[in-house]
Amino acid sequence: MSALCSLILMPASAGASAPDSAVAVLHQETRWLNAIVGGDGKTVASILSPKFTHITARGVLLHRSQELAALKKETFTMNASEQTVDFAGDAAVVHGLNTIVQSGKTLARERYTDVYAKESGTWMALSAQETLIAP
Repeated sequence: MSALCSLILMPASAGASAPDSAVAVLHQETRWLNAIVGGDGKTVASILSPKFTHITARGVLLHRSQELAALKKETFTMNASEQTVDFAGDAAVVHGLNTIVQSGKTLARERYTDVYAKESGTWMALSAQETLIAP
């Protein structure tokens, strides 16, 4: 049986004491969100595992190649909050809330789960799933 640990990230001042692995996973998470919004396919490709799958908030299943092909520069921002990181060996699961904002208006709020695996020392995204929160 593998040990499972959980970390709830607090505001920046408390986050400084977070374990290195959680900081590294959330760094990837931030890079990923920024790259998606910026349409930066090279960075997104460097984060997604070859076996990556994504279930969108609309229930659409996308594989890595489809995810990369659909990437374009966006006019909105994605603001992640309420993030937790759980570990089981070389796997990490991030749960959080993503608020999508454009021109100061909230377009959507989604609960999400992202799964990472540590491959050759790098946290790679294996899976993502969003669930839309009703307005």
